[in-house]
Amino acid sequence: MTKQIQKWAIANQIHIIGWSLYILCEVVLVGLAVGRFDKPVAYLLHYSLNIILFYSNTLLVLRNGLDRKRWRVVMFSAYLVVEIAIFITLKTFIDAMLVGHQAELFFDFVDLPYLMQTLWRCLFFIGLSCFYYMFLRYEEERLKKELSQRQELESHLRNKELETALHEATNSYLKAQINPHFIFNILGFIHDSVLRTDAQAAQAVIDLSELMRFAVNAGQQDLEPPLMEEILQVESLIRLYQLRFKERVFVEFTHSNVAGEFRLIPLVLLTLVENLFKHGNIHKKDNPAKIDVTTDGKTLTISTYNLKKEDKAPKGLLRGLENIQTRLRLNYKGRFSMEYGTIDSDHFFVRLDINFSVL
Repeated sequence: MTKQIQKWAIANQIHIIGWSLYILCEVVLVGLAVGRFDKPVAYLLHYSLNIILFYSNTLLVLRNGLDRKRWRVVMFSAYLVVEIAIFITLKTFIDAMLVGHQAELFFDFVDLPYLMQTLWRCLFFIGLSCFYYMFLRYEEERLKKELSQRQELESHLRNKELETALHEATNSYLKAQINPHFIFNILGFIHDSVLRTDAQAAQAVIDLSELMRFAVNAGQQDLEPPLMEEILQVESLIRLYQLRFKERVFVEFTHSNVAGEFRLIPLVLLTLVENLFKHGNIHKKDNPAKIDVTTDGKTLTISTYNLKKEDKAPKGLLRGLENIQTRLRLNYKGRFSMEYGTIDSDHFFVRLDINFSVL
């Protein structure tokens, strides 16, 4: 409770200091002017009433009256009349309490001058609260303007970043397109050279050539090719890894023909599989990696599951997954979910669901 009071006092210290100085100055000046000072309880009750009037007028009357779009003048006038009547009633009641045993003199001081003095006191604090209300509205508008300017600046910076990223991506793409046919011709020459001596190596060259051709053509052809085309490339990638590690690669790849009919932006499935090979332990026969591409007819699901490598931090793994999420967000915003992480500290999983039923 004490800590809450301290927090409240710190948060409202300007109000506390302001009211303290005002009350001190008024009590001293008025006391010296009339030649006498009132009882402390009288100051406590009267100034408490004045402070309540100040804040209630600001937070209740002005906000509820002036902030309305309809019947603004009527509602504000009604609130104001009720507020003044309540103040005069409470002020008269407090003065009657202070009279005490001389209660029979109550009606002696409730005359026209007393009512006019009380009304003036009421209007004085209402006027002060109006200035405070205008200050609050000014601060609100200033903060809204600053927020709007900050959001506009952030939007401008994001657009600049997107333009820069697009420029860099365009340059990288153009660099990657420098006569790719030259590379394919070289691979064709290698294939013809090794075909007579090593058929398995020749097949590996074909698989590599098809993978490269698919990656190069991904940005040039259909924006969303049938997923089956990429599934075939995944099978080629698995064969390449099996050749590299002399069949010591244990990966279970399952997919359905129906899932292959879905159209998906290219290189999503291949990137997930490449991450699995790069960052996973795929050499445990009793703990194989798993790649599944399934569908229920409306939602396409791609999932991977693999044993993590030992003594090696997965550098670049999260960056690759974040890049996939960015591409998916640009093409399937609000229609996909992607989760990934560690299971039982030894395995890593990725699950991607894309809803095609809203098309």
